[in-house]
Amino acid sequence: MTELRTPLIYTRGGFARTNPFPGSAALHLGCGAAKLPGATGVDALALPGVDVVHDLNTTPWPFAEGSFDVILAHSVLEHLGSVVDFMNEAYRVGKPGARLVIGVPYFRSVDASDDPTHRHFFTARSMDYFLDDGNARAAYAYSGARFKKVGFWYGWPHPSRNPISWSLKKTAHRFPHFYDQYLSLLLPVQVLFWELEVLK
Repeated sequence: MTELRTPLIYTRGGFARTNPFPGSAALHLGCGAAKLPGATGVDALALPGVDVVHDLNTTPWPFAEGSFDVILAHSVLEHLGSVVDFMNEAYRVGKPGARLVIGVPYFRSVDASDDPTHRHFFTARSMDYFLDDGNARAAYAYSGARFKKVGFWYGWPHPSRNPISWSLKKTAHRFPHFYDQYLSLLLPVQVLFWELEVLK
């Protein structure tokens, strides 16, 4: 089974407090003042812990092609002007086989709509346009960047201790279209996570 990076970042006890990837080059995009330990932190604001001050809407990003083993984008993609440009750049700076971990608000959650700087909304199939798995959305060819989906989670990427929440998450994963279209109207999760592998 493919080893996942996401549960090492978003642990049962919260966001990782120590470097989860020693010996690997990690990039934390839009890190703010809460950078992933051991990562190079990028943000548009010169906050404590930010290593590179850069607006991610400006491409190319100030990194060489194939620089990173792990790229984290938590609560940043929804703020940017172009999802396609972001995915192209993440692909460019990732090494072959690098992992891109994305966390965004779910489109039905209050968090998705209450921030006036949010520009994009996401469902379980929003990343399908960039996958190399033959799905119909990838055929639109918005981007030449291609990824393999190795992980996807409705909500926190660990089994819930609440049996009702855990049952809901299992149902959502088993029937994502039904959940996005109908069940989420009543019981929306707050966040979505993807782990994508860079295919070069």
